[in-house]
Amino acid sequence: MRRLILVFTALLSLTAFTQPVFADQKDSGPWERFSFNLGGFITSLNTDVRIGIEQVGAGIEIDVEDALGLDSSTSVIWGGLMYRFGRSRRHRVDFSYSDFRRDATRVLEKDIEIGDKTITVGERVRSEFNFSVIRGQYSYSFFQDDRMDFSAGIGLYVMPIELQLETATERVADEAFIAPLPTLYLEGDFAITPKLFLKAGYGILYLKIGDFTGAILDSRLALEYHVWKHVGFGLGIDRLQVEITAEDDNIYPGVDFIGNLSFNYTGVLLYTKIYF
Repeated sequence: MRRLILVFTALLSLTAFTQPVFADQKDSGPWERFSFNLGGFITSLNTDVRIGIEQVGAGIEIDVEDALGLDSSTSVIWGGLMYRFGRSRRHRVDFSYSDFRRDATRVLEKDIEIGDKTITVGERVRSEFNFSVIRGQYSYSFFQDDRMDFSAGIGLYVMPIELQLETATERVADEAFIAPLPTLYLEGDFAITPKLFLKAGYGILYLKIGDFTGAILDSRLALEYHVWKHVGFGLGIDRLQVEITAEDDNIYPGVDFIGNLSFNYTGVLLYTKIYF
């Protein structure tokens, strides 16, 4: 977070020496009306899961990469859409989608307890852990000229999550739920040259309702180069941290499990951009 604040501060300082400071709102400057991004990133993941009621000793609590042998890094397809509307193009909507799918088979090196069942050392366990990150967002550019665009907005993350564990004789865990979480978002785009752009974004949430707690930290920093009139390429770093805790499965809509889910990833993002 401190690094992003320093980036935003530096970019604001640069705009003080850029003329004109404020362009006519009828002139959208270098800010495209529509863009479509498609690419992928290589991520490093860390996931901890507890499903069950902690107070009575039931449930499963595991680091899925360590205990189950799921890959701690993976390649992920990512896509995004952006549309600006209004004469000045200050109003903006964004949508992005990424999908993480991992499975593994491992001979356990330590016991795992799930409710009243115990999977013992030496048993072969097949596991599958899948989740998607779907983000929709509306934002408004409170500062915009021909070199800088700063916007603030609200968004919604929807994360379908699936976890399955099975031995040679039975399926011992089969959980699926959707976690919709609202966020506040701040973005800054800076035109370094007519073709080279620096883009930064930061999203945050902390929500507590009864026995439900949800938290998100989302950050992205990218360089885009517009090679041709309507085609460009981007290279960036994307980081997402999510933690969900629910001790009652009827408190928050879409979260029908009891337990805790904590995961984070950091990825190097490479994408192609089509814009108009």
